[in-house]
Amino acid sequence: ICAYLRVIDLLRLLRNRVSAQQARERKKAYLGDLEVKVKDLEKKNSELEERHSTLQNENQMLRQILKNTTVSRRGPSEGQ
Repeated sequence: ICAYLRVIDLLRLLRNRVSAQQARERKKAYLGDLEVKVKDLEKKNSELEERHSTLQNENQMLRQILKNTTVSRRGPSEGQ
């Protein structure tokens, strides 16, 4: 009976080790996926920041053109 219990304990230990290894592998794969997602999101964020900056500059130029057009239509004295 003692040898039988020892075998049972060893099997349980082996199953536990296998399960722990599988959990570590799943965690590693999950973290790998997260790292890929982070890189993708950082790239997308960088692209969006660049686009935002471009649009801000374009908006500023268009506002200046609109302001100059409005002033030139009214005449310099009427805009003040």
